[in-house]
Amino acid sequence: IHSSHVTTHTILPFKMFWSSAKAQLASKLESMQHAEATLVKFARLFGGRDASSYDMELFDTAIPKSSVPLKPCPLTSCEGNDEELVIHGVKLSSKDASSSRIKTPLVLQHGYMNGALYFFRNLVGLSNYFENVYAIDMLGWGLSSRPSFRLRDDSVETTEEFFVESLEAWREKNGIDKMILAGHSMGGYLSVAYSEKYPERVEKLILLSPVGVPEQSRQLDAIRKNATFSRRMFLSLYTTMFENGTTPCSVFRALPKTKARQYIESYVKNRLPAITNPEEQFAVADYLFYNAILPGSAEFCVNRILNPTVLAKKPLVNRIPNLKIPSVAFLYGSSDWMECSGGLDTQSACEAQHRRGHASPSVDVYSVRRAGHLLMLDNWQEFNAGVVISAGGANALASDDLPQPIKLSPTRPMEERLPPNAVMVSQNESMPHQTPVQA
Repeated sequence: IHSSHVTTHTILPFKMFWSSAKAQLASKLESMQHAEATLVKFARLFGGRDASSYDMELFDTAIPKSSVPLKPCPLTSCEGNDEELVIHGVKLSSKDASSSRIKTPLVLQHGYMNGALYFFRNLVGLSNYFENVYAIDMLGWGLSSRPSFRLRDDSVETTEEFFVESLEAWREKNGIDKMILAGHSMGGYLSVAYSEKYPERVEKLILLSPVGVPEQSRQLDAIRKNATFSRRMFLSLYTTMFENGTTPCSVFRALPKTKARQYIESYVKNRLPAITNPEEQFAVADYLFYNAILPGSAEFCVNRILNPTVLAKKPLVNRIPNLKIPSVAFLYGSSDWMECSGGLDTQSACEAQHRRGHASPSVDVYSVRRAGHLLMLDNWQEFNAGVVISAGGANALASDDLPQPIKLSPTRPMEERLPPNAVMVSQNESMPHQTPVQA
């Protein structure tokens, strides 16, 4: 009787707590889906295509859980013990035939703390030039499965494997033989890791302001050299939190909901001045907010891949020259905090390897004007043109009036690479709004 009494009073509250937690999670997922649906509606306003000329589909792809290096969970209730994980994404395909469209599918990978619909301003416009455009929520983010980030070990290699093998399983399930792979920021870094393992599946690689390229940062060196005492104390605290696995999302989840929401809305207004429509601002903030407060998963990769200085533990400048793929293109914003010198140094390294008689990708580096790190949103038209050019579709742009990015050269500083009418802007400086064409 005593044992039964204890069991009843112990398990019942646990079940009630578990039911409440599941209900809260379901509510957050529903809100995230609503935020995504709102951005899909905005996506149709950019790109100048009649909505009847293409299909836009949100879809889920089941992949084997065994494809990623998760540590086995000893509890039968862990993660529901499912044998499959899901990768969520969006696909655009044209209904009308056009010989000028690039046949190889374009696959877009988002950056840290983002999702597939962060490309909402680009998807329809890019579908003018590609037969099929995919953007995915990488495993552990967005509306993809968010398994507990307990990997076999904490090494860079195993962490990269989590993303590389989940993308490969997704590619295989969707019957894509070869793709043009484009990744933004952390998605760019992970796209390089994928291209190392599966070069036969990558026709071209496009790195959109990728993280982790250089071995050192001139900007960071200058900041550290000139830092005040209070700034040095802040950097010390940040370093400790970073190394202990504290992520921005974990901070948001710990804050009161209204405070976290307020912070993200402020971020959107300050970091994305190109978005002037209040409803669009709200939709982007909604998407970022619910993405951030869903259970943590892949976000915990950051201190395994990067140092607190946001430099990679395995810099891409040393890895890209050895890729067995034909070409790599870099796109940076003209006021990007990611330094374009990383792309230019990589270009020089690949050219040096060519001169020594060794195979290496050809590398081009472009600058998108009036844009920062979030160049796909800051200047969506020039960004789209840069992606099309990088994918080999320059001829298709000849009859269009899309502004084109500037091709950079390692022999001249940034200011000299820009034409006289180009304006260097800061992240917080207001930019003229480009009104999308309604479909």
